[in-house]
Parts: sequence; C-alpha cells; structure tokens
Amino acid sequence: MKYFVLLCDGMADYRIPQLDNRTIIEYANIPNMDYLAQNGSCGRIHTVPEGMYPGSDICNLSVFGYDPRKYYTGRSPLEAASKGIELDDDDMSFRCNIVTYSENYSKMEDFSGEHVSQKTADNIIKRLNREFKSEGFEFYSGVGYRNLMVVRNCDYNLTSTPPHDIMGKKINEYLPAGRGADNLKTVMKRANEIIAEMESENANGIWLWGEGRKPRMDLFQKLYGVSGSVVAAVDLIKGIGKYAGLDVIDVPGATGFIDTNFEGKAQYAVKSLENKDYVFVHVEAPDEAGHMGSIEEKVKAVENIDKIMLPIIMDGLNNFDDFRILLTPDHPTPISLKTHVADPIPAIIYGSNVKKDVNMSYSEFITPSFDMNDGFKIADYFINKSII
Repeated sequence: MKYFVLLCDGMADYRIPQLDNRTIIEYANIPNMDYLAQNGSCGRIHTVPEGMYPGSDICNLSVFGYDPRKYYTGRSPLEAASKGIELDDDDMSFRCNIVTYSENYSKMEDFSGEHVSQKTADNIIKRLNREFKSEGFEFYSGVGYRNLMVVRNCDYNLTSTPPHDIMGKKINEYLPAGRGADNLKTVMKRANEIIAEMESENANGIWLWGEGRKPRMDLFQKLYGVSGSVVAAVDLIKGIGKYAGLDVIDVPGATGFIDTNFEGKAQYAVKSLENKDYVFVHVEAPDEAGHMGSIEEKVKAVENIDKIMLPIIMDGLNNFDDFRILLTPDHPTPISLKTHVADPIPAIIYGSNVKKDVNMSYSEFITPSFDMNDGFKIADYFINKSII
C-alpha cells in the first residue's frame, strides 16, 4: 500500500460576500478534488487541541500523526532542524521574520517585508549575524522572509505573538513578554536601525517569535510502520520530517508562494513512492494568500493544486496496485481575518478499501463520514484501517 498526503495549507475559509457568499473552495474550479470527494470518504479533522494556538506547527504535527500536547515544544526548533542547526537543551530558537513597519516603527504593516526577495533577505541576515553573533545571538537564513535566530545557553521563559496575527495593528502590546524579553526587544530595535540603513526593498525590520527548545519525537516508522518522505518548501515542515525520521526531498523552484513549482512537487512526491510507502506533500500557497487577504491569489492557489498537481499525483498513484490519498488543509486561514483559526477542517480519503460516501463535491460543508476530535489520530486512521 502507498500513502499520499496532500496538505493544502490554510485552504479552508469562510463564506465571502464578493464570491456570492461562497468559500474559496466552493468558488474555485476544482474538478479533481470534487472527483475524490464523490468517490471517496469525507470527514472533519480537529487539528488544534483545546487551548493551543492554531499555528501551522500545531496543525501539521496533528496531520502527521503527532499529538501536539505530547510533542510540541515550539515552532522555531522544528525549522532549525531543517537547516541542520543543532540545539542543546539550554538553547532557544526563534523565528525571525523580516517585516515592514509603518508609522515610525509603531505598526505592523506586513509580516513578510512585502515578500522580500531571497537575495535581500540573505544580505540582511548576514549583516545581523556579523553584528550580534559575538553577543550570543546567531542568525540563520531561511526561505524569503522566514529566518531564524538562536540564543545559546539561555534561561529565557517568555511569550511572543506571530506577526501575521497583528497585521495593521500597533505593536506595543504584542512585543515579547517575560524573562529574557528585554534582550529580544533590544535586538529587534538595533536590527531595525541596521536594516533601515541597508538597501532592503520595502523591508525595514525584524520580528522575533515562535520560541522553543529542542523537541524529542518518536520516529514515524516506529509509530505507523511505514517508511516515508516529505516534500515541502518551508523549513517548518522539513523540520518535522527530519525529527520524524522521514526523508526530506528538496524540489527546485519550490518557494512557498503562488509562484512555487506545483508540477515539480507532485512529480518528486510520486517518484519517492518507488522506494517509500508514504509521502507528505505540503503546499503553502493558499495560506500565504489568506494572510494577504487576496481572494484572487487564494483561488489561483487552490485551482493550481487541482489543475497542476492532482492529475500528476493520480496518474502516478494509479501505477500502484493499492494506494490511498488524504487531501486536507491544516487549518482555515480566512480571507476576512488574514490569520489562522482553530475550526475543524474538511478532509478527503480516497483509494483502496475506502467506502464511497454521500458527498458529491468538496467544500467546508461536506457531510462527514468521520469526525476526528483528536486530530493526530488521523494518521493511524488513514494508514492502518483496513476499511474506512
């Protein structure tokens, strides 16, 4: 049996007045997703345990099959793992977004530095590393605006806020708080002054968040009995894959935006199943469009997944005697809110020994054949149930 997970980050949404009160999924032209829904089993997954934040880290851990209440220690350490950054038990890692401030650095204008280019982002991180490394703050380049900072041997105990949650808001009440927070605020202020002097496109500062320490995760093969791979552009998903003991496949041109290599991600994922049992493919583009509040970009992202990726995936899977595909978002990123919410998400399971249910199309309003209240149990349900 071959298992294919297609994770469409942030794809679920609310009804949108400009789309005749339909959601993005309802409005988009998605004949292939509808086919899977018509011929498979649809259900809901609650990916966010009660009391936890609906971040992509929490939600993707759940879809991978890891209980966030047991395994989650913070977002940034997972991203650090994807870069091969070793963390000791007393180290702390942070996501370092390159951002755009307005109103004299009092307001969060854009969490991505208005999608700062890779070249400019790399130049900024190199400069910050030269400035701060001798003081114990190490900066590491990531993908575009998504970068990292590591503090070694620290006794911090603080909280932070994701910058995509405060778009258009005054930052003062959202700055890091707790033990060690003053150090972070000082670094941010100095970094902003440095970036302001550089040729940095529309980016003019950094925002530190997503703090965490080194996690300890059981191997995926030990938990579920299958070997596997991960295909993703973003460091977070690659990091989860590394801690899970899955092969991490890099795809040329995979960016995490609407310009990502949709075709290549599908092709590389299908090929990985020649010598693996399971592949997890993460597509970031719908989530980015949701954070931007762009209806047009989100519709385009969803339609690209359906039009470009799914034909390649299904053609490839049909070469195997037995297979299943799980297609799901990780969380909604509603256009109206520009951030994540903890609502349950609609999923499709299609393939061998999967009973067809009553659904004739795919949307947030499917009639559920399964309802996974503990979202992490979806992996066992998907992989190990003989009949769904």
